[in-house]
Amino acid sequence: MENKIIPYQATRCIHANSVLVFAPHPDDEVFGCGGGIMRHVLADIPVHVVIISDGAYDPGDMERKEMVEIREAESRKAADVLGYGEPEFWRLPDRNVIYGEALIRRIADEIQNTAANLVYAPSQMEMHPDHRAVAMCVVEAVRRAPSKPLLALYEVGTPLRPNLLLDISDLSVRKMTAMECFASQNKKQRYDLDIAALNRYRTYTLPAEVTSAEAYSLVSAIELASDPFKLYQSEYNFQRDLRLATDTMDVPLVSVIIRSTDRPTLLESLDSIALQTYPNIEVVVVNAKGGGHSKQGERCGHFPVRVVDTGEMLRRSRAGNVGLCNAKGDFIIFLDDDDWFMPDHISTLMDALRSNPDKTVAYSCATCVNEQNEPTGGHFCQPFDRTLLLAGNYIPIHAALFSRTIVDGGCRMDESLDLYEDWDFWLQAATYGDFIFVDHVSAYVRMGGQFGQSCTADAISAQKITTYLFEKWRKEWRREDLLKIMASVQGYRAKVNELTTERDAVAVDCGKQIAGLNQALLERESVIQRILLSKSWRLTQPLRALKTFFLTRVSQNK
Repeated sequence: MENKIIPYQATRCIHANSVLVFAPHPDDEVFGCGGGIMRHVLADIPVHVVIISDGAYDPGDMERKEMVEIREAESRKAADVLGYGEPEFWRLPDRNVIYGEALIRRIADEIQNTAANLVYAPSQMEMHPDHRAVAMCVVEAVRRAPSKPLLALYEVGTPLRPNLLLDISDLSVRKMTAMECFASQNKKQRYDLDIAALNRYRTYTLPAEVTSAEAYSLVSAIELASDPFKLYQSEYNFQRDLRLATDTMDVPLVSVIIRSTDRPTLLESLDSIALQTYPNIEVVVVNAKGGGHSKQGERCGHFPVRVVDTGEMLRRSRAGNVGLCNAKGDFIIFLDDDDWFMPDHISTLMDALRSNPDKTVAYSCATCVNEQNEPTGGHFCQPFDRTLLLAGNYIPIHAALFSRTIVDGGCRMDESLDLYEDWDFWLQAATYGDFIFVDHVSAYVRMGGQFGQSCTADAISAQKITTYLFEKWRKEWRREDLLKIMASVQGYRAKVNELTTERDAVAVDCGKQIAGLNQALLERESVIQRILLSKSWRLTQPLRALKTFFLTRVSQNK
């Protein structure tokens, strides 16, 4: 979870063909991205540095011009240490750098003139007003740039929220040497030690061998073009978008519908909901038994429970529709009162759906168990195939989570069915598009005895309902569905023929081997019989009897 906020791995270099660095003051180019600059220089990548302000806001006892010269000389000296060449100085007044069209256009021209595909700038989260103004201007210039460069925002005075950590362990001494060049600033405050400590702190989530790192927030021009406000979102919105909920209401509500006939296993099903790691769930228990259903509490773990009681016994499909009508969630999942979820079931499926907003159904694998909760060897783990779904259901009802949009669009359980109603429901849902398959076992189906009755119905009822469903959905079949079904049948027949041929060949081979063994056995029996009838065998009979007598006596004496 933490690696969604801070990287847990470091890179050795940010790849580029041409690099452009914007520094608000002389020294920021070293403090903020000195390690990055050295990495590019070592890789023979051209680096151009622009220092925007004159850095002479507080010249002390000297003239402003003298302070400007001192600070520029310090940057040139540091540039020699880093090895990138001569910096360019724009000499805008320190603490008077303004976010506006004039500076944005000048920066944009520099990006175009240097053909940079990687641009460095301070983070928009910096505390110094010049830093923030430069950051905002560079962000806007990159957003407009036709070449669509990558933007790397660095930190100096305020830690940023990084998505990349650059390992500079082997360059830290050289970076310190470059930072020591800014004697005029380090005399006021040991910025060099502060930055060294910041680079050390940035190894907090990295392996022990990484002893110094620079932090960056990388964003592409394409991302900025699609969402120019992305970099300015609040921490609250940032964590919400990463699905790191700070409150249960920050994530969509999921309704779990239980069609309950009040079986003894209902409590186990409810327990599996209570253990869900997804934070925002409501439990809708539909009393399908009618009178005499056991009382339910108001909570299932820390999730609210609502019991829907129509006062009558409900068939499976009718109970399902009652649940759908009473569910308040943006996403919905069924759970029968003899089955259960693993703790990560809903969270896993929600991640899949939120990562694929164009999809409406996600499902995982399910394993079958017996009445003692022991695996039977059966399982449902079929990747989605629309044609295969036309031929039969391979998705247990509680294996799938679906969006309310399909319910609002008219998906309901066919109340003329009390068997395969889930199959019919998935066929309806499939008209909205393919399902997401998550290859992970997170649901269990209890079979045997009074459990899994829909899977063990008598053959006559099953055939009758299957015929009804084929007739119902036949008009919806597309030409490509029929062709695929035909191809599947032909492929199946070909496989059967192949296996039959292989079986026959094996049978013939086995027959030959058996015949050979029988012949060898007959030959050995014939040899034995000739020995027993021979004259030499009869003449040596007394000797064999005497040998047996002596061996018996010796054995007894022992």
